[in-house]
Amino acid sequence: MKTPQSSRRPSASQEKTARRTVKRRGEIGEAAFLHKVATMGFGVAKPWGDSDRYDFIVDIAGRLLKVQVKSAHRVSASPGGGYNIRAHGHVRRSYAAGEIDLLVAYIAPADIWYVFPPAAFQTMKSLRLFPERKQKVSKFEQYREAWHWFYAG
Repeated sequence: MKTPQSSRRPSASQEKTARRTVKRRGEIGEAAFLHKVATMGFGVAKPWGDSDRYDFIVDIAGRLLKVQVKSAHRVSASPGGGYNIRAHGHVRRSYAAGEIDLLVAYIAPADIWYVFPPAAFQTMKSLRLFPERKQKVSKFEQYREAWHWFYAG
């Protein structure tokens, strides 16, 4: 008897391709951030490797900020939809204020940015954003396009 396609476990090569695709989408989000902050006139640097808890160092008039960039490229399949953004790295613990200065989330399909200070997400593992829906508003809408956080401090 043949097993239905949907109930089969993905092969190792399919899992590797999926991981590459996720990594590629993250790279696309990072490239979009690089373009965004450069066009805003900020100095920006990318640390060597990906071992640090932050993705970029942004220079604002001599003040250096550690920035973590996350991106979402499709609506969540979870009930209610929205876009899920992880508020943690690979170690699955929330970013601490000393590890990053800002978490920036990019909603690629809508070309919308959210800029979060650590206090907004410190106790959370993920954030759900609803940038395109009027009837369901995320409690994080106050951080949409909140680039002023780069100047705070």
